[in-house]
Amino acid sequence: MRIFHGLVNYGTQAGMIAKGLREIGVKAKSHTTFDAYKRQTDFMFADSRKPLNKLLYYRVLYPILKIFWFFSYDTFHFYYGTSLWKNQKDLPYYKRFGKKVVMHYLGYDVEEYEWSVKNYSITNLSQSFTQDEGRIHDDKIRERRKYEAQFLNAEIVCSPQYAPFVPNAQLIPLAIDVDMFKFHPIEHIPEDEPLRLIHVPTSRKKKGTDYLIEAVEELQKEGVQIELDVCEGVTHAELLSRYLQAHVSVVALLGGWYGTAGIESMAMGRPIVTFMRETLFEYSQLSSDDIPIINANRDTIKSVLNDLCNNKQQLVKLSHEARAYVEQEHHYLKLAERCKSIYESL
Repeated sequence: MRIFHGLVNYGTQAGMIAKGLREIGVKAKSHTTFDAYKRQTDFMFADSRKPLNKLLYYRVLYPILKIFWFFSYDTFHFYYGTSLWKNQKDLPYYKRFGKKVVMHYLGYDVEEYEWSVKNYSITNLSQSFTQDEGRIHDDKIRERRKYEAQFLNAEIVCSPQYAPFVPNAQLIPLAIDVDMFKFHPIEHIPEDEPLRLIHVPTSRKKKGTDYLIEAVEELQKEGVQIELDVCEGVTHAELLSRYLQAHVSVVALLGGWYGTAGIESMAMGRPIVTFMRETLFEYSQLSSDDIPIINANRDTIKSVLNDLCNNKQQLVKLSHEARAYVEQEHHYLKLAERCKSIYESL
């Protein structure tokens, strides 16, 4: 098999899974759009913001490369509702040439506003869109999904959070290279030491950051020893360093699951607080008891943090359990094996 991964590399999934596939003996390469964060990938497009790049690469070289890639690979693993060409104009041709197409969904490419606000009292979509924006968002998703569904051989979602929107999808959890994150377990927290939180919002509205800040400020006014580091606009290396200065990571209070930031935190031995929606476990082989996570949403975050401040030592046990959980459920080699099984089934 020759597997193409791209062009989107959100959460480093294209680069990480392609890397894992090669390490288990499958010919796979990731080719991804420009990424200022320089995440793991085999080939990255040039920065399109530079006029010379736009002329030389995007108008001349990349169209030729895309045709070359089309004929060089037999299975295409695409991400986020995209393919090689704009508006997925290339999708009808894969089947004609005996090729297979897998689509890997990662979030707002399938998560619908109207369904979410109707079925959930707490959802990040209500914070991200107005009603009018939500309707436009949903219409675009439905139109695109109706079109691309004709040409797909398999569908994948990266989280149970998105499974309700893609009924036939297989779940492949977010993959990371666990060995890149050195384990620094919490062994003991002095009782007179403040509980130190870290929060890494890619979007404050989506993550419920304001609810967290409000809860922490109220606890501080009440005399509770607690500190919060809201970490934004820093390099990945600095972010990892700041994880180690914290006792626990607060991931998200609205969405219903956890993402890459939570996985990296757990890999380093920092337990996470996040909103885990109970109804989503029907899409997972795991139960809430299997996941070493402290559950909190926008309405419960203050009381959960207060309880945690009064029982900081539970983080010692969770620290070790979190690392073991990530090694079991999110190791890129294990998830590459699962992707390989999907390709072979086609």
